[in-house]
Amino acid sequence: MFEHEGVRYRASFGHLPSGELAEVFLDVPGKFGSTLQQHAETSAILVSLLLQHGVALHAIRHSISGPIAVALNLAEDHRT
Repeated sequence: MFEHEGVRYRASFGHLPSGELAEVFLDVPGKFGSTLQQHAETSAILVSLLLQHGVALHAIRHSISGPIAVALNLAEDHRT
């Protein structure tokens, strides 16, 4: 769990057998069906698709901001 701009988010991650990040899941507990939840899910799906199609994590991180960027930082911190 982490907080971004006063909103609590939950992030989880899926990895390839090699250990590389392959999937990001992002949700907003208690906000099921809200626009905020939909944006969190959509951003995670898009980042996951980019990763699965070979876009480098550093290129993605350079191009995004907001809670999904925080989640990717957490994923990277988790690996080190």
